[in-house]
Amino acid sequence: MRTRARTLTALLLAVPLALVAACSGGGGRGGPSNADAKTVNAGGAIVIGTTLSLTGSLAALGQPLAAGYRQEIANVNAAGGILIGGIREKLKLVVLDNGGDPSRAAAQATELVRTDHAVALLGPATALIVTPTALTAEQLRVPLVTSQMPVEAFANGDKTGWTYSWDLFYDEQQQAADAARALASAPGDKKVALFTDDEPDSVVERPLYEAAFTAAGLKVVGDYTFPVGTTDFAPFVSQARAAGAQLLAGQLAPADGAALVKQLTSSGFRPKAAFLAGTSNAGYQSPAFGRVSQEPLAAAGSANPVTLNSAIAHTDARTTAGLVTFSQFTHTAITAYHVTG
Repeated sequence: MRTRARTLTALLLAVPLALVAACSGGGGRGGPSNADAKTVNAGGAIVIGTTLSLTGSLAALGQPLAAGYRQEIANVNAAGGILIGGIREKLKLVVLDNGGDPSRAAAQATELVRTDHAVALLGPATALIVTPTALTAEQLRVPLVTSQMPVEAFANGDKTGWTYSWDLFYDEQQQAADAARALASAPGDKKVALFTDDEPDSVVERPLYEAAFTAAGLKVVGDYTFPVGTTDFAPFVSQARAAGAQLLAGQLAPADGAALVKQLTSSGFRPKAAFLAGTSNAGYQSPAFGRVSQEPLAAAGSANPVTLNSAIAHTDARTTAGLVTFSQFTHTAITAYHVTG
């Protein structure tokens, strides 16, 4: 089993594009973080920025996001740009590679706003990178729309409450329940081994998995936690096999998940069913832009940060991921979750 990505690049672009319209529609061209930031750069394009993990252990997540973001920007520009105050403006996407380094991601978010004059930021993937990027967006007072971070972990990422950062993704309790049902449907022994790393989303989800597995009639016979970047799972695999585990569940970074699968195979341990969240992702590059992004671009707004965030708070978009509306309390929108074979 694997998780199928639910996040559409077009959807992620829709909200910051609304902010672009708001930034460009008032009397001035000032960006939301300071009066000197320009909405349109020297080349005449409105800048949207993103820091992604194009290399390193998270490249399997960052590269599809980059491709999807670029395609959607290209689609908008090929159609003539976005209509703002009766004038069509082109977009420019600036993509920086953080290499999976949280500190670099935070520094690049600052660079995108202060040097490249990005009026909004698109998010990276995983709590490891999303959280420091979002905290930087808060400091810069620039809107960030992200995904690839479960909503409860995101909501807890800033103890004072988010103001400029927004996340749309699945709910951890829903994921745990769906994973438990899927594993419980496998024939035979109901013993399961659970593998989770120490990322914030895994920390939140681990007890949810444990409770959901118990409720579904599964018995956890191995519960293993480890740092992100772990490459040697052999001791855990050996213990799980000795305990009679026939099912496997995990919440791991892509490279770590690949290492676990490889070691399971080399050891001859083949579970009857396995669920690995965060290990495989697809479906980011949706061409479905259309009405979701065009409607909010019709109205001119203000460069005031409160007004820009209000545009996000009132998002009401029907997409192939379902109806998306953000909670003004948690700054999250819950999308559907699916487990596929």
